[in-house]
Amino acid sequence: MCCDGTLFDLVRLEPGDDARRLARLGLPLAAARGRQAARFPQPCAALCADGSCRVYADRPGQCRAFECRLLQEAKAGRVSFPAAARRVTTAKRRANQVRRLLRALGDHDEQRALGERFHRTSERLEAGPADAAAHALYADLSLAMHRLKLEAHAHFHTPPAATPAQRPAGKAPRPRTAHSPRT
Repeated sequence: MCCDGTLFDLVRLEPGDDARRLARLGLPLAAARGRQAARFPQPCAALCADGSCRVYADRPGQCRAFECRLLQEAKAGRVSFPAAARRVTTAKRRANQVRRLLRALGDHDEQRALGERFHRTSERLEAGPADAAAHALYADLSLAMHRLKLEAHAHFHTPPAATPAQRPAGKAPRPRTAHSPRT
């Protein structure tokens, strides 16, 4: 879900990433502008139909470093792996519901992240006239997207690292999420 546009809209490159090599491997990079790092959109162009990554050996640093909160908790023994698998299944079902509703409302652009598609559909429906059926579907979409975001924030996104003043003495910072969610 981190690579298919469900959890994140884009991935920022880090200083050690070889942007030219990644571009040659087929990632559509947006150039760095001002303080913004070079980045590429989600769903990732390197994501294969079977869920594997065709640039795995050369993937960007953020992709290498990212572990969702649910995986971290399963590795730490706070959540069983079967329970984690059920949670992933639930989240995928929610994401597929959002995709179905977006298609029903005329958005068939599967090469864009769910957050971007939702915002684009929202703007389109709020800007012009729509019939009662479209409004009902949009209400269903808004609720489905809200539920998916709650699920993502509660179980998949990693929390931001606490500042040193907020951390208990002797505690190391928690790793930040490597990708950029749309908020």
